[in-house]
Parts: sequence; C-alpha cells; structure tokens
Amino acid sequence: MNRTSITSKLSYKDLIETGQQGTQVKSILKLLSTGESLSRREIGDVCRLEVSAVAGRINDLIKKGIVQENQMRKCLISKRLIKPVSIIGVYHGE
Repeated sequence: MNRTSITSKLSYKDLIETGQQGTQVKSILKLLSTGESLSRREIGDVCRLEVSAVAGRINDLIKKGIVQENQMRKCLISKRLIKPVSIIGVYHGE
C-alpha cells in the first residue's frame, strides 16, 4: 500500500469519526434537491468543499442509489466535458 492510499484511508476514517462526512453529504444533497444536474466541481464551489471530498461523497451516494450520473456536458467552471450528477427521486434523509 502506498503512502497516498494510507493517508487517504486515514482521512476518510477521520471524516467518519468526526461526523464531517455526514455534514458534507447533507450539504451536497440539499444542493442537488433543487433538481439541478451539477458537476463535482460546481458542487464543490457552491458547498465550499474540495473536489476530492465531493467526489468521495458522490461515489458513495451513487453506490447507494441516491445520486446518478447524467448525459455529458461542459462544466461551467472548468469548461471540460464532464458527467454531471443529480439526485434520483426525492431524498428524505437518513
């Protein structure tokens, strides 16, 4: 296991233990509940989160079937071609 993956796993464990992960997820879901389809960078910009944090939370939400990736488009911030994400149905919290 390389140093980066060890650091990443420790950071993830810290997020879970401090409850920060839940706060990040709530912020992301609140934003997506508007019905918009947003890039991870756009979400990070609005929620004031690092793109890496957003990506981790979005990946978890996709695996849980709460969020989906949509048709590719250009990100409004990076101007790169991305797969924006949106919430599936209505989120009622945990």
